[in-house]
Amino acid sequence: MKPIKLKNSVMHYPWGTADFIPDLLGIDNYEGEPYAELWMGTHPRGESVALEDGRPVSDIIKSDPQNILGKKTINRFGDSLPFLFKVLSAGSPLSIQAHPNKKQAEEGFERENMASIPLDAYNRNYRDNNHKPEIICALTPFTAMCGFRTSQEINTLFEGTGSKKYKRYLYPALNPAEEKEEPAVLKNFFSTYMSFEKEMKSELIEEVLSWATGESSREAELVRKFAELYPGDSGVLSPLFLNVFSLNKGEALFQGPGELHAYVDGTGIELMANSDNVLRGGMTPKNVDLDELLKVLNFGAGKPTLITGKEIKECLFSYETGAQEFLLERAVLGAGCDAIEVKLDSAQIVLCVQGSGKLEYSGGSIDIFKGDSIFIPFALRRYTLTGTAECYISSVPVTSELDGDE
Repeated sequence: MKPIKLKNSVMHYPWGTADFIPDLLGIDNYEGEPYAELWMGTHPRGESVALEDGRPVSDIIKSDPQNILGKKTINRFGDSLPFLFKVLSAGSPLSIQAHPNKKQAEEGFERENMASIPLDAYNRNYRDNNHKPEIICALTPFTAMCGFRTSQEINTLFEGTGSKKYKRYLYPALNPAEEKEEPAVLKNFFSTYMSFEKEMKSELIEEVLSWATGESSREAELVRKFAELYPGDSGVLSPLFLNVFSLNKGEALFQGPGELHAYVDGTGIELMANSDNVLRGGMTPKNVDLDELLKVLNFGAGKPTLITGKEIKECLFSYETGAQEFLLERAVLGAGCDAIEVKLDSAQIVLCVQGSGKLEYSGGSIDIFKGDSIFIPFALRRYTLTGTAECYISSVPVTSELDGDE
C-alpha cells in the first residue's frame, strides 16, 4: 500500500478567479475562464481519481475499507470519506448562506422526500441528510462575513447612514418596547428586514447607498460593491448587520450550524463535512426560503474567533474546530525545519500549495510539487514530509469519547 497522487475536479462557477487555481496546478488559462473551486475527495459531483490509473477514490476505499480509512473512521462514518477538501478562489461574493444542524438536515431531507420534491428542484433545500460545518483558511488576503453583530452595533451603523426608512421601519425592530433577549431582537430585526416589500427594500437600500457613496469605511465599500453586483438585493446591506472579517494568510474561520455567512473575495483552503445543504439569504439567483432559513439560523450575537492554528509540533499547525468529520493541519517546511513526521489516525489528503519536497513512508517515497495532492491510506500509519514546502493536510480527527484503540 502506498500514497496515491490525485487528479481532481475543478468547478467553474462564475464568481471564481481566473488565475490562482490555474497557477497552483501549472496550467494555462488563456480564455480567462473562472476557476472557482478545486475539489479533493469522494463527492459524487466531483470525485477525485488516482492520477496513475484513473480509479475513483471511492473505489479505492471500497477495495479495502479498513486499511484505507481505518476502523475508527468506519465505526463513525461507514465506508466513505466524511469530508470534502477544497481550494476556494473567489473574485466576487458567494451567496449569503447558512447550513442546518444534523437533526434539521435529517428532518428536512425526509420532509422534502415525502413531498416528492426532486433533488435537483429549484425549491429543494435539503439535498441530503447531513450537516455541513466548514472551515476556511486564507491563502491570500480574504474577506468574509460571518455571524450577526450585536443589536447595538447594528443600530449604530444604520443610524450613521442617516436613513429615514431605517429609523421609521427597522429601528423599532431593534429597539422593542418590551424587553427581549438579544437573539429574539436579532431575529425580529432580520425577519422584518427580509420581509420588506420590494419597493420598501429598494428605497432603504438607496438611502444607505447615498451614505456609502461618500464614505471610505470597510462597510461602505462593501455596500457599494454589493449594490453594483446585486442591485436591490437584501444582501446589499448585510455588512451593516453581519461581522466583517479580513483574514491574513494562515488565519481561519469556522462556520458551525446556523451561522449566516458569505465569502466575499480571496483564496483559501476550505474543509467541510460532505453535504450540499445550503439555505440562502441573499446575493444569489437561487432560491431563498426565508421561513426555512429563519428556522436554522443562530441569532446569538458576537464576533466569531479567528483561528490561527496551534503549533502541535515544530512547523505543524492544527486548526481545531470540534467538528467530528474533519481536521485541518498546515505543515510549513524550510527555514530550519526540513522534516515533519505525521502520524495517521485516519486516511488523509495532503495538498502542496507552495514549494517542493518528498513524502517518505515505509517502503518508499514520492516527490511532491506545488499543486500536487496525495491520498494517504491509514495503513501506512505514519509518513515524513521533507523539503521546502507548504502543505495543508485534511483528516478525520480522533475523539476520545468515540474512538477506542486501533
